Amino acid sequence: MLLKTTVGLILFVFCTFCCAKDLEDKVRPRADLFQSKLNNMMQDTASWLDDIDGSTEGGASAKGYLQLGWLPRTADLDEFDAKFKVAFNLPNLDERLALIIDNDNEDELLLDYESDPFQDSQESVNLAVQYAKEFNKNNNIKTRVGVSRKQLYVRTEASLNWKSETFKFELLPRVDYFYKDGWGPGLKGAIAYYLEGSTVSFSASWQKLEHEARSRRKVGLFHVFKLEKNQLLVSGIQYNKSNNKEDISNETYYLSLRYRNLFYKSWLYFEVEPFIEFNQVRNFRREHGIALSLISYYGT
Repeated sequence: MLLKTTVGLILFVFCTFCCAKDLEDKVRPRADLFQSKLNNMMQDTASWLDDIDGSTEGGASAKGYLQLGWLPRTADLDEFDAKFKVAFNLPNLDERLALIIDNDNEDELLLDYESDPFQDSQESVNLAVQYAKEFNKNNNIKTRVGVSRKQLYVRTEASLNWKSETFKFELLPRVDYFYKDGWGPGLKGAIAYYLEGSTVSFSASWQKLEHEARSRRKVGLFHVFKLEKNQLLVSGIQYNKSNNKEDISNETYYLSLRYRNLFYKSWLYFEVEPFIEFNQVRNFRREHGIALSLISYYGT
């Protein structure tokens, strides 16, 4: 069964590569039109928000992404997902101020290069105002006030980075407070070691949400290989563990191979990610799947 599944995934990826050029020729005119309209709409919205005080200095901008995904897996062939994010930078109000709207799950500390096909999709839209203070190009503090998980929250997060020619180390302490769910401190550490033509990344995170019985723990090891200028191959293994408010444990082991390609110009990507998952909820029964995503970036 494993051999048949693996062969099937390989054939699917091969067919995807072979059809990429034909698909690009078909979607190019519509994609350009969609991208142009989306950029103009977001830019106009940013300018309107930034001009609330009547200033005409300009300089407002918007950027973000739209991701469409399909996740056929052993247990469910009909799982679709759509994520988006837009950040409006408002220099007339304050050059460090941004308005962020998304439906992504940023409440959880993600590992570097983490895959999250097993995460539950956000059903509601998040809204937040973010203030960022940079101490230098490697260190900053961001504070957010907004609505997520249908409740008010405040978040303060610091990003501390140390770099050299061969490695990079990042430390990310965070404190959340949710109106209903209470406090949620967290800490993430990541180290990347640069090889010739590739990178090895190890990261781990810890979070303790007040409404959950125990802390959330994550560990991930990834190898990032640059195939060509616009292509990446990310292989990795992740371990996640959490306990809900009834102290029921859930562990997940996740192995995947992700191919990312710049599909069109500088803003349209697609990803193909075959994976194998062992989840405690399903008694660690081996589950196969493939995550397919089309990602469009917009803004400046």
